[in-house]
Amino acid sequence: MKVLILSLLLLVSLCPIANAEQSNRLPSKESKPSKESNPVELKIWGAANFDAIEPLLKAYQAQFPEITIVYVEHSSLELFNRVLSLQPTDKKPDVLMSPAMDLQFKLVNDGYAKPYQSEVTDALPIWAKWRDEAFGFTFEPIVMVINQDILGHRAMPESREALLSLIREQSPLVQGKIGLSDIETVGLGYLTWFHDSQQSRTYGRLLEAFGSHHAQLYPNSSAMLQALLRGEIFIAYNVLGSYAFEWSQTYPWIKTVMPTDYTSAVMRTAFIFREAQNLQQAQSFIDFLLSDDGQTVLAQASSLIPLSENAVGPNSLLEIRRKPHGIFRPIVFGLPLLVQTDQAKRALLLEEWRHAMHTTP
Repeated sequence: MKVLILSLLLLVSLCPIANAEQSNRLPSKESKPSKESNPVELKIWGAANFDAIEPLLKAYQAQFPEITIVYVEHSSLELFNRVLSLQPTDKKPDVLMSPAMDLQFKLVNDGYAKPYQSEVTDALPIWAKWRDEAFGFTFEPIVMVINQDILGHRAMPESREALLSLIREQSPLVQGKIGLSDIETVGLGYLTWFHDSQQSRTYGRLLEAFGSHHAQLYPNSSAMLQALLRGEIFIAYNVLGSYAFEWSQTYPWIKTVMPTDYTSAVMRTAFIFREAQNLQQAQSFIDFLLSDDGQTVLAQASSLIPLSENAVGPNSLLEIRRKPHGIFRPIVFGLPLLVQTDQAKRALLLEEWRHAMHTTP
């Protein structure tokens, strides 16, 4: 069965890599728009795979069938840079969504967000929003993913220490077979790696082990999971949990681990762009995204994990907490994130990374 699946993967990509901008259009559901009405096109720029976010977009459109939705998919760093490079004559987004909390926070702090307040946003916990400008809507554990075929009779590594032991014991086998996000080009990769550098006692040894075993660098979590499935790598580190859990359900030999020493977690956040052309629709989308209805759609029809504890479904926060995990250490959405975007600190971390990974700028 594995051979058949792996052969098919050589012909068909099961999960597109979102490294370059991709535009997806959901046309209005109105059968006969009135001549008096102007067509409304809600433009969303996001760093979630379209397959993951599509059920939410369709559920919103079911309530507002007159709206055409254009979802432009970027990588997290690409999204950030695209906003910074906008010219006055460029088409502007109405809503921006990304899991790269530090980059989102910097955009908001630099004035790119339009404030919005409603009963729905007021109901968010204070830690899940910033100044009525940016709003958290998912909970993303950061996980390790392992092809259990390399274990033999060994136990699944449940912690970073155990992962280091596995790498040491299986050193020849895992040479060139460890996958990481390229933190120089992947915003979320940098965010989670920086967090590890501040939290983990194993950080230095992990960096050394990854470098000495010639870890492969990838543009996003989906690319790492594809490489894992194809057998290009056996271990993927710091992967978005929502994607990983879905793959583990589909391919039982791929195991997702929330490290027991601690489990990092990020939020996907959304904000209304300061020059949104469809402000009313952007506001209604934010309300739907944060509402019990929108959060339930995520829990039941998407791989994304909703932030609300009221949402019920196979991908709900309650179900995630039932899985084995360490102490959740969420990355705080607030001023401390600016430290991570400080150019001096970034330069130091990247210099350490390049030295270990034997890369050049």
